[in-house]
Amino acid sequence: MLELFDEQPAVKEARLAPVMMSDAQRKAIRSLFESLQIPTAREQFRIVAEVTGINITSVAELDGATAHRLIERLRTRVANQGRESTGNSWDSRTEATWIDRL
Repeated sequence: MLELFDEQPAVKEARLAPVMMSDAQRKAIRSLFESLQIPTAREQFRIVAEVTGINITSVAELDGATAHRLIERLRTRVANQGRESTGNSWDSRTEATWIDRL
């Protein structure tokens, strides 16, 4: 009756290896860092940690999902490059709101 509590062989969890970033993602990241004028690996790794929350010591450590997040955030930085930030997201908005369209 208490078979559920008998010692069971340890069940090993099957862990899937993450899909690493693709060559296309690597090229996109390299190009975005060029656009942002961030040439050194040290600076690039700092930015990766800042925008993804993941500290890396080698580009080979980036998985595809993290690379995707990094690309999106770097694209945003490139798009906002040269814009003056007021520190106020309402004042810094670029799109017209429904209030503006009235």
